[in-house]
Amino acid sequence: MPPGPRSGRQEIFTILGALYGSKLLRYTAMEITPGDLSAAQPSFPRDRRDVRRAIEHWFRNTWAADSIPMLDTFDFSPMRGDWGQRFLICGGDAVEDAVFVTYGLGFARLLGLPQKAVTTAPFLQQIPELYRGMFSEGYNKVIIETGPVHLKGTFTKASTFEFYRAVFLPIMLHPTWSKQLIYGSFNYRATIA
Repeated sequence: MPPGPRSGRQEIFTILGALYGSKLLRYTAMEITPGDLSAAQPSFPRDRRDVRRAIEHWFRNTWAADSIPMLDTFDFSPMRGDWGQRFLICGGDAVEDAVFVTYGLGFARLLGLPQKAVTTAPFLQQIPELYRGMFSEGYNKVIIETGPVHLKGTFTKASTFEFYRAVFLPIMLHPTWSKQLIYGSFNYRATIA
């Protein structure tokens, strides 16, 4: 029988438990089993629409208008084995201390990251400098606005323009905690000037 919606959350809880200790797991009341969310398949050009699909998926997991989904009920099963250009970040008010929880192979390839997320170093230090300002802006806006943040624009690298789209979406870990998850997607299309 294929894994159900809970197995994706179980992997996220396992990673978060390793990052922040067993205090996090005390609130979850579910069996934690290892899985492999980072084993994504290669991405293809059709993944350019992933930002829209990530937003739609996030809204399907909200419980009311203007609400933030809770980790306990968020369904990660559609990404099981294929996160593509999607990422999951955990942190508080300071973007400098936030870390990757997981991301897809497509995202890793775009930014030259290892296949498996490094959860012991701030995520901003891991991504190329060209993209840090955009990721910092998206992270900070989602913390302040507590709702979806959609960014698009252009990066210039030598004689190449990269037209990017990104979305940052909050997921609440626990109502009284200062830390939260940021679920999102990032992609770009390069053209020569």
